[in-house]
Amino acid sequence: MRRKCNNCGKMATNPYVYHIVPSHKYPYNVPVYSKPKTKRVDLKGDMKVAVYNYCNRECYENTRPQKVSEKAYQI
Repeated sequence: MRRKCNNCGKMATNPYVYHIVPSHKYPYNVPVYSKPKTKRVDLKGDMKVAVYNYCNRECYENTRPQKVSEKAYQI
């Protein structure tokens, strides 16, 4: 699969992928385990995952993604 780089716009066949995953409000809002899986990109609302593709690690280091929202996962 080819993906477009978020920084320079080049197409990469093996991109460096950066995900920002929101956290749960532990211990009160932890979801109950359920077997049917949904893709992280298809989640909605507060649980939406931001996906950034870069052509290589150097391109990622030059332009890191900005904060997605107030509820984004803090590393």
